[in-house]
Amino acid sequence: MKAIWTGALVGLSLLCATAVAAAPLKLKPASPQPSSPKAGLSVKYAWGGEPPAKIQSLDSAKQMLSGTKRGKPLRGLDYRETDKGQPVLTYPKPYNVVADIRGYIRFDQAGVYQIETWSNDGIDARISGQSVGYFTGRQGCDANQRIEVEVPKAGWYDLKMVYFQKYGGSCLMMKVGKKGSKLRWAPNNIFGH
Repeated sequence: MKAIWTGALVGLSLLCATAVAAAPLKLKPASPQPSSPKAGLSVKYAWGGEPPAKIQSLDSAKQMLSGTKRGKPLRGLDYRETDKGQPVLTYPKPYNVVADIRGYIRFDQAGVYQIETWSNDGIDARISGQSVGYFTGRQGCDANQRIEVEVPKAGWYDLKMVYFQKYGGSCLMMKVGKKGSKLRWAPNNIFGH
């Protein structure tokens, strides 16, 4: 009988843990709210030099952040896959690039949203400090996790990303949609800095 109760408690604990893990991440609006942010996202870059690359992972990319220099702002998060040898985002070099991206994302309504980041290579994307995209290694332009977030009210929310591109093509994109509707590529006008 004791084994049955123990098994039932373990099963109930796993069920509760799964339900908690599936709950949307709760976001907090930026405080204070920016009154009229500039379009796009601010970015600082670090360069790891010509290939062979020194950047092997998100950890090695983050170690380079102390040597960043301001770059031309990003128009948003709509940087489709490039061919090998083309510049990364707004940086003039094609390889071994780390981007420290800061700004805001605007949600026009309260509710539960789904967010999906795409990257080539690694990314650590956070809205209101909550992780909405994470990949530590190298990959082709591909979707990372699809995350649900709870937006308590319309407005601007802090957005921070660390992104790196080692070698080959690059991409950095985001899809957004209210829960129950189709995910769409995030329009550039929802980002500000």
